[in-house]
Amino acid sequence: MKKIIIIVLVVVGLAFVGKAIFQISLPDYPDDKANLILYWGKGCPHCENVKKYVRDNNLDLKTKIAYREVYYDNGNQAKLEETVKLCPEIDTTQGIGVPLAFDPKEKKCILGDEPIIEWLKNIK
Repeated sequence: MKKIIIIVLVVVGLAFVGKAIFQISLPDYPDDKANLILYWGKGCPHCENVKKYVRDNNLDLKTKIAYREVYYDNGNQAKLEETVKLCPEIDTTQGIGVPLAFDPKEKKCILGDEPIIEWLKNIK
C-alpha cells in the first residue's frame, strides 16, 4: 500500500513540474508601454484562442502586449471598466465581456476573439 501511495505522489509531482516547465508564458508589458492591452479571463476559451494566435504567430516579437486577467484580479477588472468608458462602440448594458483588446494609440476597443485576431493580422 505504501508503494502505491508513493508512486501516486511521484506521478502527481511530476505532472505539476512538467506543466510548470512546459507552460508557455508570453511577455507582458506595463500599460503605458504596450501597443495593445488584452483583457482576458482565466478559463475563457475565446481568450485562449487569442493568446494561442499570439504564440503561434510570434506576435510577442512584433508588438508589445499587456495581458490583464480580469476574473480573479479586481484591479484589472477596475482597469477594464475604466478602459471601456473610452469606447462608446462597446455596449456594456449586459456587462463587459472578454476577450477585449484596447489599442491605446487609436483609443479603440476590440471585443471578441475573431475581431481581435483580425486586428492582430495587421501587425507587421
